[in-house]
Amino acid sequence: MDTPSVRRDILIDGEPFALVVQTHHDGAVATTAIHRQDFARRIGGARFVPAPEGDGTRDGLSEVGHLSSAMTEKCIAALIPADGQKSVVVAEPEVLASEDRRTAILAEHIRAVVSVDAGAIFGPDINVPEEVQNRLAAEPDLLDHVTGLSENAGGLSIDHNGYTAEGVVQGVRTALGDAGLRGASVTIQGFGAVGAHAGRLLHAAGARIRAVSNALGALIAEDEEGLDARVLFRSYGESGDGCLLAYSRSGQGPSRLLADPDALFEVAADIFVPAARISVLAMPDELGAIRARENPDAGDVTDFLARTGVRVVAEGANHPLSDAAERYLEERGVRVLPDFIVNCGGLIGCWVEWEARHRAGSAAVDLTTMGDAARARIRATVTSNVEE
Repeated sequence: MDTPSVRRDILIDGEPFALVVQTHHDGAVATTAIHRQDFARRIGGARFVPAPEGDGTRDGLSEVGHLSSAMTEKCIAALIPADGQKSVVVAEPEVLASEDRRTAILAEHIRAVVSVDAGAIFGPDINVPEEVQNRLAAEPDLLDHVTGLSENAGGLSIDHNGYTAEGVVQGVRTALGDAGLRGASVTIQGFGAVGAHAGRLLHAAGARIRAVSNALGALIAEDEEGLDARVLFRSYGESGDGCLLAYSRSGQGPSRLLADPDALFEVAADIFVPAARISVLAMPDELGAIRARENPDAGDVTDFLARTGVRVVAEGANHPLSDAAERYLEERGVRVLPDFIVNCGGLIGCWVEWEARHRAGSAAVDLTTMGDAARARIRATVTSNVEE
């Protein structure tokens, strides 16, 4: 690792940030943006994203800024006494494919951040599963700075148990009511740690899963009943992103699998759950800048609405729509349930887990009690904020 770059009181896209730490690791660039330092602790996830092709920026600075400030809003909404921070590591495919490389890079980077801000706490995010968090927590000097561990390591298994999705679905249920949710059609972009659980829970509440997508394609139902989310979720647990192909071969009902994930944006639905990357939809005049700085696959929100006719957008991912795209939808009668309001379940679970472990010290933590407390807090927080 090269000498870390430490910058204080800087602007990212015109917004002030207390601290930005950047490290370089044989081509991979890791950036942490700490939004504020008002509390004793800062909390946010760390994610790995693929390096852009061509001349796109490789420092992830714009992306990490949006995510970090959103974490502050999320902490406020969830009544968590911490500031927001976020980390993005831009890396080549061989790094994304290696758990050892990702763990080593994060360990070096976290130590660099903690050396200038001892209050930082890092949670799981895209390409940083709980297995990586477990390995980081096994280092004595890092244990107090990571959360989101698996149950066998004393954590809540946030992704495995669907804490983030629980908040997203609770938000939809609060906005529409049980009667409004029954029979509603749903599309889910990013059928993974958040999207798969959201599909399972929405299906259980009576919604029809019209289509889902992941990095390998889009699976679209060809009848009004929709996809069998129970079978699809079970397949996700067995084969990860390969679940779409496995489902299409299973004979579970008429469906078609398309190689282009963006085919999802043409499927009519009542509810859209973006649970993939940042900035997947934006206004036409924003697309050039957003594709260069944040997400090369960002799409046109005006075209999306014209094709799908959605009535509700429940933001399972962090900052999946630009601010202008959200305003555009709301002005046309679409209910947008913002990320910091409805996808705070993962944050709440991570905070409850970290706080319980931090307070207990060397004593054992009761995982059942901790999990029940986290789920009750998620439901109460999301319900109250959506109603307000």
